[in-house]
Amino acid sequence: MDRVRDIGEAIGAHARWMSELRQAVLDARSGPDVEAIRADDRCDFGQWLYGPRLSAEDRATDSYEEVRRLHAEFHQLAAEVIERAAAGEAAEAYTLLYGEYVTLSGRLALAMRAWQARLRQGIVGDA
Repeated sequence: MDRVRDIGEAIGAHARWMSELRQAVLDARSGPDVEAIRADDRCDFGQWLYGPRLSAEDRATDSYEEVRRLHAEFHQLAAEVIERAAAGEAAEAYTLLYGEYVTLSGRLALAMRAWQARLRQGIVGDA
């Protein structure tokens, strides 16, 4: 797969993850693996982002760094949502989910689309 298509698929997976997180809040008392949620290298996109398919040149771009940073923040906040739910703080979990998390999720999606557009335009090194 090429990078443009990989990012496109990641945007779709990112949207699906939101509904999975919503369900995880409902199921939080069953002991979700918060550390797995917190890890930004275990999801499909994280494996691609940190994996061998991206070159050192790809990783040296501002686009990569912004997406990597936002993706890590996205996972940290998702873990916090689940921790709140598991602690019996469902209202607080939903407040985070539909407030700060949705905002961060949108910022990540926009950063991925911007990176994808740069790649389509042949802008490789944007650092």
